[in-house]
Amino acid sequence: MEIDQLNYKCTPQENWQGRTDGIDFTQQRWHQRIQCIDLQQNEIPSVASGAIAFALIGFSSDEGVRRNGGRTGAVNGPAAFRKASANLPVHFNEQTAIYDLGDICCTDGNLEKAQHELAKLVTSALHKGLTPLLIGGGHEIAYGHYCGINDAINPEKSIGIINFDAHFDLREKGSAGFSSGTGFLQIANDCMQSGKTFNYLPVGIQKNGNTQALFLTAEKLGVAHIPAALFASKGQEEVLAKIKVFIDSVDHVYLTICMDVFSAAFSPGVSAPAFTGIYPDHFFFSCLELIMTSGKLISMDIAELNPVYDEADRTAKLTAAIAFQLLSAN
Repeated sequence: MEIDQLNYKCTPQENWQGRTDGIDFTQQRWHQRIQCIDLQQNEIPSVASGAIAFALIGFSSDEGVRRNGGRTGAVNGPAAFRKASANLPVHFNEQTAIYDLGDICCTDGNLEKAQHELAKLVTSALHKGLTPLLIGGGHEIAYGHYCGINDAINPEKSIGIINFDAHFDLREKGSAGFSSGTGFLQIANDCMQSGKTFNYLPVGIQKNGNTQALFLTAEKLGVAHIPAALFASKGQEEVLAKIKVFIDSVDHVYLTICMDVFSAAFSPGVSAPAFTGIYPDHFFFSCLELIMTSGKLISMDIAELNPVYDEADRTAKLTAAIAFQLLSAN
């Protein structure tokens, strides 16, 4: 694929370093398995039918967060993720491949260009048979990511977006332009223009983090959200049931996780911390398992990792733990 050199940064293989317990597969850690691909020099590897391979892609941007009035710093999220996940033990199949395709970067504040380049890379990775895992960066990652998925699939197939997030991100375009808070309204508008159904399930919504206008926008768009309050023990069966019904209603699932969905005690390093967010406990990972084992998950991202505010690297380590779960399900 052609990639704009101004928006691309490869990951040097030496950036993946960590503890080495041995070279036997059962002793290995992620840094021993991940293969870095410089897209300025090499093509994305093709994956044989039936093989499992992941494309790790960073989105080095917090321009959308800046435009949205949030705390900047997530531009360095991909680097913090790589450092936090390098020592993860390998628990995926020995034939599973993980390719680090580098970062798409937002330069000169041109978010729209960066999102376009991200979409192209996602489309190319999917066409090669890889499952993308994107790491942000602000939640402006979602619009570019979705566009890439949409360009890659059969137009007759539907995409269902499951967004673990404290916020709807259904804001109107502001004076500063599109932002980290507008992505899903942009997708809704694109769906309307193309005659597609907007399939969107926000999970973990906080009433104290969204205006009445955003709730009304969600209602107008036919968006049925799952509030964070349902994650208490009495609502957990309802949460799983709602997620399952949503998955059953679509052909493909795009999973996006904003790290501000979690309580700030577990995830302080985000642009907009949620002090009453959900817990990254057994039940949350049960929700992930339901999505991962559905057979419909086509692509995924984790957004809003902001190392500037990440006390004791708690958010980076939680992001790594979520990625571990996503990639070890096979």
